[in-house]
Amino acid sequence: MLNTVMLIICLVPIAYYLFNLKKFKLNTKTMIVVALFAACSLVLSKIQLIQYPQGGGINLLSSLPILMVGLLYGPITGMTCGLVAGLVSLIGGAYIIHPAQFLLDYILPSMLLGMSGLLGSDNKKNIFIGCLIAVLLKNTAHILSGCVYFGSYAWEGWNPLAYSIVYNLSGTGVEGLLSTIVLTVMPLAKIKKLAKIPSATKAS
Repeated sequence: MLNTVMLIICLVPIAYYLFNLKKFKLNTKTMIVVALFAACSLVLSKIQLIQYPQGGGINLLSSLPILMVGLLYGPITGMTCGLVAGLVSLIGGAYIIHPAQFLLDYILPSMLLGMSGLLGSDNKKNIFIGCLIAVLLKNTAHILSGCVYFGSYAWEGWNPLAYSIVYNLSGTGVEGLLSTIVLTVMPLAKIKKLAKIPSATKAS
């Protein structure tokens, strides 16, 4: 029953992505951007600043490239970049217990980062809030997986939910927050203008 609930939760963002996919304008430039930034995210994820015993930790701003694509090109392009990054990360192997755990650990987290552009990128406030929402969504996926499928790793005296929240927020949560701060201070408007990127709608 619990696995079914987890699968239903996973299908919500996937359904949103597929419903809006028709608005995704795939051209050569966009394909190059998506592939390049997905690759950058993968490379940065391999640079571990702090490594946790059961996996994870704090890496070198691996969320930043996907968050940036979401801000510059819109949520659907950002989610596409996240999907590519998630699929590419599987090359190194994956530890799979259940299809829902697979989605929650390897596919949805990076896809959800691409939703950073939900509020647009017209001002610093929207950039910060949009990125923060995306980072929280990503960590929610990790927390659900940790609580349901890896609760046996909880520290003595800790319940699985509390353990998963602390474990993930102190790692990927911190990295995501740092990426959000960096993007907030970056001159995204100038980058967008120099790259001749058209204004992205909140659902594109």
